[in-house]
Amino acid sequence: IEEAGGDSQATDLQMAEIEKLLERRQKEIASMRPKSIRWNLSELSHVYLRRYRLRDTGLEMFFIPSGGTSYGGFGLFSPATSLFLDFGSGRDGNERRDEAAHAIMRRAPPQTIKQWPDRSGQFLHEQLSRLTMGWVEGRITNFDYLLHLNMLAGRSYNDLCQYPVMPWVLSNYTSKEVPDLTDKANFRDLTKPMGALNPDRLEDFLERFQTFADATIPPFMYGSHYSTSAGVVLHFLVRMHPFAGLHRQLQGGHFDVADRLFSSVPRTWEMCTGYSAAEVKELTPEWYCNPAFLKNNNKFKLGTSQDNEVLGDVVLPPWAKNSAERFVEVMRNALESDVCSEMLPDWIDLIFGRKQQGPEAVKAHNVFFYLTYYGSVDVASIEDEGLRQATELQIAHFGQCPMQLFVRPHVRRTIQIRHYQKMTFYQMLSAYTQGAGTADGTERNLQLTKDGSQRLFGEPLFLPFFSASESHFVHLEAPPPGPHADLIACRLAGVDRCLAVDANGIFHSFRWAWKADMSEEGEDYSRHNKQETLDRGCFIAQRELHRFRTVPRLMYSPDPGSRTLPAIGLSKTLFASRSVLLVLSDGDGRGGLAMQLVDPAKGSIKGEALVSGVHASRIVCIAMDPIGTAAGHGGVGGELAIVGSADGNASLWRFMSSHYLPLRPRIRMRGHGGQKIQSVALSSAIHVCMTISANRLCLFSVGNGALVRTWGPPADTLDLPGDMKTKTVFADTPACCLSVQGFVVTVCKTSIFDEKGQVVREVVTLHLFSLEGMSLGSKALESWRGVPRKIICTPDGTAITVCSGRGVTIHRLSAITPLEFIDEWHITESEELNDQMPAAMDADFGPSLMRPIVGACALSGGALRFHALPGISAWSERHKSRGGFSLGKPIGRLRNVFGMGKSAAKNAANVGTDVAKEVASDVKEKGVGGFLTGTLFRKKK
Repeated sequence: IEEAGGDSQATDLQMAEIEKLLERRQKEIASMRPKSIRWNLSELSHVYLRRYRLRDTGLEMFFIPSGGTSYGGFGLFSPATSLFLDFGSGRDGNERRDEAAHAIMRRAPPQTIKQWPDRSGQFLHEQLSRLTMGWVEGRITNFDYLLHLNMLAGRSYNDLCQYPVMPWVLSNYTSKEVPDLTDKANFRDLTKPMGALNPDRLEDFLERFQTFADATIPPFMYGSHYSTSAGVVLHFLVRMHPFAGLHRQLQGGHFDVADRLFSSVPRTWEMCTGYSAAEVKELTPEWYCNPAFLKNNNKFKLGTSQDNEVLGDVVLPPWAKNSAERFVEVMRNALESDVCSEMLPDWIDLIFGRKQQGPEAVKAHNVFFYLTYYGSVDVASIEDEGLRQATELQIAHFGQCPMQLFVRPHVRRTIQIRHYQKMTFYQMLSAYTQGAGTADGTERNLQLTKDGSQRLFGEPLFLPFFSASESHFVHLEAPPPGPHADLIACRLAGVDRCLAVDANGIFHSFRWAWKADMSEEGEDYSRHNKQETLDRGCFIAQRELHRFRTVPRLMYSPDPGSRTLPAIGLSKTLFASRSVLLVLSDGDGRGGLAMQLVDPAKGSIKGEALVSGVHASRIVCIAMDPIGTAAGHGGVGGELAIVGSADGNASLWRFMSSHYLPLRPRIRMRGHGGQKIQSVALSSAIHVCMTISANRLCLFSVGNGALVRTWGPPADTLDLPGDMKTKTVFADTPACCLSVQGFVVTVCKTSIFDEKGQVVREVVTLHLFSLEGMSLGSKALESWRGVPRKIICTPDGTAITVCSGRGVTIHRLSAITPLEFIDEWHITESEELNDQMPAAMDADFGPSLMRPIVGACALSGGALRFHALPGISAWSERHKSRGGFSLGKPIGRLRNVFGMGKSAAKNAANVGTDVAKEVASDVKEKGVGGFLTGTLFRKKK
């Protein structure tokens, strides 16, 4: 149909046949639609009141990622994660909406975030207060903050007429090199609306505003709008589904004339800032997060322009180097830059704040047609049906201003570059804090990459591991006698506990504590010595040795002689009143799944179950991801888990309660042709999961298990001469990850052959893909690091931690500098580099999911290492006041020992200082339980 319809020489008879075929096809599709669709109220995470066509008759509901459904009954259970309902026009529609909202909210879980109709204003005030404070303090990125403002202002991805709006940030789309993100000249003036950026064009708008005279229509400056369904949303997203189909419906079944389609970023910027009175467009969120809208991956026939140019992918600025991923990444970093953060409150005032309407809008040259504002006309009171429908259509298709959220000037943000002492561990690793300046607040000198192009990122402001002092980590060796099995998994839980599992399936429990040094010499330490650690204190930990009738262990573990490590997944969510962790593992070596509830404080098993026959062969890999309140969102907290098997299939499970463990998976996924699945990954934030075998990677939707995309190993892992024979496969390791930024990280193994076809060398690499399967770059690992065991992505998706030989390395996720090395957490002080060195098997950062203050690393040989992260002093003091640390008293006694040593030093020729240093060194090596036992843990008389 598309091919025939796209032919300009098609006859009228052919077009008539095509229209009949289209009509018949639409009827067939309609006949296959379900008669009813059902949603589970227990899965509700957010319920918001909405406006539809400037009427208070809409309701939008969001659901937690459910992983399909395990319920039966009539009707189709929708895999969608959101739902927008309109209850009709008039006052009756508003009453029906409020009644339905009350009924739904009363039955929704208490964890659901609800905007009650009778408390809507209070709800918005509370949400805005928390949100704005988080942005001002730097805990929320500019992109997330704008998305949240759009949501609270009634903008929705489910309504094209009220699609989220984002600003043009950059103004330089012509230079060959990436614009300097510290130079304000490369940015658009966010204090002005798009229509006021061109002074000559603004004069015409102002003249119309001042001379416009109509008895019923108020004067306006701009006849078009910055966000419309056809002129903005469908215009920019025409290369993506379902927007392409909606665009063709609007154009009578065909694409619009090629010269009017979105084809060039520089050209679009020139039009929006030129002399056209109709072009005042702002942008959509895809410009800052989704490169797919710039590519014609669906091979649509978009036509040929008058310049004989066949439309395909969007023409990008020269500095993008024909890479959509590079373009979107630069745009996102520009949005997160300090220059943009400084001007962003002015743009928020224009779109969501005090300059949206009234005298302030006139002063700011920000006045649009009156039907774009809420309350300008009461559609329900229009008696003429034709006039009412025409008014509603004009409101729907010619733009709607968001709800006004602020009546006072928006507050300014504290620039992070000047207050980096308050930054969290993840913020220090984030790319968004490394592109604007240096640690002392001065502008950075632009650097070049190896290929001579300009660097986008500056040097990290602070290296949490490299710059840390010796007092910031503690190493716990396995107790004698040895040898000991490797610790293969660990998880921080509660305020001072850590649970680990070794290669034999035995659980180990650890306890840690931190005592901040609040002495006079340490009060101004960070102010006078910025290059050193930000927290001072004593970090101690110990291995808990509890008494058991039976050793707590996994339900099944492979034969130690097979060198096969058990598949295991530890939840980040605490179940049963936040007292137990959920542990999933291979249950019987034949496809059974074991579920165990383990108390991290005592290392004891509180309950276990075995679901046999889940797969036809043994379970190889397991990945888990929190959902709901456990992930920092609304809705019932829990975990999604994906299980990969040697039979080539995978299954998706959902765990919501410790009282009701599921007996069957929500979804089953295939696609590997019987090849063993080597690794799996899951991201509930972007609703996708993936499975990897030796020669194939498959991406699936979490909603219904549909196969989204599949691709094979990359061919460009190593930069070798063309005549060398190589073969690349995905490495046999559970290490892989998905990033919320749309990146996929895998481990590959490349074999290099000689002329006789013999393997002369094998090289292990990390490889970076986009979600579309495009290869973005790779990084070869040193041979002595071995094959990585675990890859963990940061919550903002801009960095990963890789567990391998010698320690944990941190790499940047970027299309411009793919997998660039940032920092390394060493787990050994030895300088020897060989295959026998200790290796990191797993790592975890917590206890908070978003603001971790301690890291735990499971090591080969049964050892565990803790490391203090920025912010641990404030966190420990806060929880100490709540009685959270059980090791607080021993630490206090240890401090007394230090104090007595230092006091004695002043009276005894400085001997006490050396003793205190020796005490600190011994405590680090032996732990509290192995040093000064009588002094620290003596009983009170």
